[in-house]
Amino acid sequence: MSRKIIIAGAGHGGLIAGALLAEKGYDVTVYERNIRDDLGYDWEDSVEKKIFRECSLPEPDESACRPGQSMKFYNPNLRSSITVNPSGEGNVMIERKYLYKMLLENAEEKGVRFVFNAEILSPIMDGLRVVGIRTTDGDVFGDLVIDAAGINSPVRRNLPVCCNIDRDYDYGECFYAYRAYFDKLPAPEPDVPYEVFLKPGGERGISWVITWDNEVDVLIGKMQPHSKRELEVELEKMREYSPQIGRKVLRGGQIGQIPVRRPLSVMVCDGYAAVGDSAYMTLPMTGSGICASMRAGMILADVVSNDKNNEFSAKTLWEYNKRYILHFGLNFAAIDILKNIIICMETEGINFLFDKQIISESDMKFGKGQGGSMTVSEMASKAFKGIGNLPVLFRTAGALSKGGAAKKVYREIPQEYDEAAVLKWKADVLAATALMVR
Repeated sequence: MSRKIIIAGAGHGGLIAGALLAEKGYDVTVYERNIRDDLGYDWEDSVEKKIFRECSLPEPDESACRPGQSMKFYNPNLRSSITVNPSGEGNVMIERKYLYKMLLENAEEKGVRFVFNAEILSPIMDGLRVVGIRTTDGDVFGDLVIDAAGINSPVRRNLPVCCNIDRDYDYGECFYAYRAYFDKLPAPEPDVPYEVFLKPGGERGISWVITWDNEVDVLIGKMQPHSKRELEVELEKMREYSPQIGRKVLRGGQIGQIPVRRPLSVMVCDGYAAVGDSAYMTLPMTGSGICASMRAGMILADVVSNDKNNEFSAKTLWEYNKRYILHFGLNFAAIDILKNIIICMETEGINFLFDKQIISESDMKFGKGQGGSMTVSEMASKAFKGIGNLPVLFRTAGALSKGGAAKKVYREIPQEYDEAAVLKWKADVLAATALMVR
């Protein structure tokens, strides 16, 4: 008899895992609160070109994609910037709804079943084991629950403490992001189409403006919810610097919650594994996490299919937890520390770091292996540049060095699941990644 896999929510990583497991003969059903046509925001996001090949998906239609762009980061006074260029094969900007269509069709072809318009309420526990999910349509039981229900997953948030999985996020670990595409007005073209603004107006958060041929993609991300009036004020401020932003919303116009923090240290327990936004698998600086989630889905499917006794326990699922942390989580943790120091630092300090070129492209780079500690020569060079504001320099150097220390702690993840060892490692991770400033 095939084992029953429940996927809570139609997240990208869950859809990849579900398709691979169904192909191997598992009984896989996805329960999703939205109807099929409502999946995916009406906007596009950056993904690596090679992710489709890695996941054995067809190349996307060119009409649904645009070429990836370099990102130009501005400090709050707008006098200085850092340009981060794409690396490797590069990225494409793909329509979210088109990507969902690809993933849904791929999953269905492999045998995954879908139940839409099913509100998920909580996990169902049997002692320390997750044995199903409670929905508005009734209780559903299975051998493994894959949680792909997003940042506010009702499965993760209602797990008992004894599962050792963090159930909620802290202030500064979530952006409330407004995003809309506006008509484009006649104005000089920016040097780089993709412009990112740190702490716009002195408030904690980021904004961006991506200027295309016939529209302008605008995002305003803050640490707290926006009011309509606040959005109007912010948009007017952005138009002062980016006069190409029109006033007609062509599409989008929604506010979404985006995790901008390191991934969960512990993302598995007996009968349960979190993937995607449920496990905070996003780049902490910008919130982009589609590729990381899809790769996590591949890792999870491989680990589950190699669980020969179908235990699906914390011990057998720990290999998924470990592999994700070592391949992606440790780098995201280092970026998270730099993000925290930038977001929490006073505006004058960020201006100083950019104006004196103390923060560089390599510090902001999102690729694998970046976000580590500085060498002695790099530290000396930054110290010379930052001699005019030593407190800011020391704080930044500490953040970058702490990023390297955090990566070292992440590499010490227990090879096998032992609850005492895992809890100790989790505590070490928390100490290594704690905010240095508020």
